[in-house]
Amino acid sequence: MKRILYILSSLAVLGMMAVSCDLTEAPQAEAGRAILFGDEAGLRNYTYGFYNYLPDYGSAHKINVMHDHSAKMNIGVYEQGAYTTATSTSWSWGSIRNVNYFIKYNTDPTVSETVRNNYTGIARLFRAYLYYDKLVTYGGVPWIDKPLDPTDEELYKTQDSRDVIIQHIMEDLDYAAANITTTTITPYSNTVNKWTALALKSRICLFEGTFRKYHANGSTYGAQYLAGCTITANELLQAAADAAKQVMDAGVYKLHTGTVYEAGGRGAYRDLFISDNPVTEEVMLAYSQNKELSVLGEANWYYNSTSYGPHLSMTRAFAKTYLNADGTIYNEKTGTGAYKTFVQETTGRDARLCQTIRGADYTRKDKSGAYVKTAPDMSLSLTGYQYTKYVMDDVGYDNGRTNDNDVPLLRYAEVLLNYAEAKAELGTITAEDWSKTIGALRRRAGITGGDLDKLPTVVDTYLQSTFYPNVTSPVILEVRRERAIELILEGFRLIDLKRWACGSNWQNAPWDGVYIPALDSPIDLNGDGVNDVYVTADANYQKNGTYKSIAMTLNAQQKANKITGDPNGGYLLGYDMPRKWNDNMYIYPVPENVIQKNTNLTQNPGWSN
Repeated sequence: MKRILYILSSLAVLGMMAVSCDLTEAPQAEAGRAILFGDEAGLRNYTYGFYNYLPDYGSAHKINVMHDHSAKMNIGVYEQGAYTTATSTSWSWGSIRNVNYFIKYNTDPTVSETVRNNYTGIARLFRAYLYYDKLVTYGGVPWIDKPLDPTDEELYKTQDSRDVIIQHIMEDLDYAAANITTTTITPYSNTVNKWTALALKSRICLFEGTFRKYHANGSTYGAQYLAGCTITANELLQAAADAAKQVMDAGVYKLHTGTVYEAGGRGAYRDLFISDNPVTEEVMLAYSQNKELSVLGEANWYYNSTSYGPHLSMTRAFAKTYLNADGTIYNEKTGTGAYKTFVQETTGRDARLCQTIRGADYTRKDKSGAYVKTAPDMSLSLTGYQYTKYVMDDVGYDNGRTNDNDVPLLRYAEVLLNYAEAKAELGTITAEDWSKTIGALRRRAGITGGDLDKLPTVVDTYLQSTFYPNVTSPVILEVRRERAIELILEGFRLIDLKRWACGSNWQNAPWDGVYIPALDSPIDLNGDGVNDVYVTADANYQKNGTYKSIAMTLNAQQKANKITGDPNGGYLLGYDMPRKWNDNMYIYPVPENVIQKNTNLTQNPGWSN
């Protein structure tokens, strides 16, 4: 049996802890306070419950389902621009109340101060994590640092400014970094340590620093978002860089390297997402899944089944941002001006491309257990770029909750990206910084040329015009390229768009797909001699067609767009799903019923009750 510190399923104390939804509900174990706080075991078991606030088997693999780099077959009310204060229901404070309860009562003098401070540090780390989610979601919110009683005036306070929230978050993380006693890699990366606190600080300060920089003059409601704020963007960016640098200098974590790429779509990068145990040299925090404990994930089911999931598929627009292996910018056309085939476009590229999607050489186990070449499943992939990042290469995992691969929640790679971006935004990044961060990530991805050890000086006009038209710095553009590629599907993209004031990308990003040489003709996508798809506009084709088993019948959403000027007369797949972005969507509204209960709360800019 795999030995694992599985903190989410086996603790009896969880039954005693709070499951509250507002600011006043008390944990059920008031009478057992002495048991909870009277020795280290009680403190440890209580804080184990905080890990329930992290993404789990049902969400860890799909926390980036709303972003501009992927097409999907359906969108939610928020994505349609139809979200209202009446439909908003996510205002919940039970988890913060539970953490505050622990911090208030962790004072028993029979437990040593060092031990108490360690667990209070863990609690304050989670409070910072939870308040960061509030900051991203709602902007300024009430800062509450104690469990409230129904008579407390603070129960009816108004929102505090972003300054107050970020200042308290930094204080919590500084306390956690100073008092959490674990400074080594934790078993299976299932629990936090000192470096987790600093990595989170780099993430959160980078978010808030760039949010302030790009919303100060670049969004409709920027002035209202930042009202009352005096902490500067540069102060926060420096705090992000400093926190990341402490993690880097400590030398506890490093990038997982090894074989850059193995034929079949595997390699050092994808090891991080399909390994049975976390790759702890890089993965700083992970969600564990285990067959023997019946704690299983559903990534294969989500990405590889027609009966589940939104058929999330990478867009061609994003696939084109991956560099060639020699470090040059990718060109989708050959020297003759013809569009490259799927085999050509997934060969000789940044190795992460074919470790994120099914490339031309992708293989997986069939029912007999043999690895066989497997093309994108065009009944699942709306664009032809089918994700594999969290997916086990075995058909046996596809039809239910069966995944036992652990899911990274925090990686050292992110710390490197946080450092590089903070320094780039400050204008203080050096060639040495670049080599240790972006250069290191690209070397891990098999890139052998380009700007690995020196700062880039040339703007990629495609990257700029398609995604970041307001960015003129080649350094910042390349940092953003690297961040999007390295962290794809890990829950960052929509938050990144929000902090960069690039929300309109969500509405305007093309949901385009692979090159199709011809309609009504069988196509062998991966060059293995087997026809993979037959694209047709004939709605009756599958009833009597020769290739009906692989037929893709175009509909109102999925189209083949004729390419003007292609010498071969080809098409690009496309998927139309109207999306709507309004600038008030950078932060969510306070639910109408919440304001009715607490009239001191004010509605967020651009929303009305």
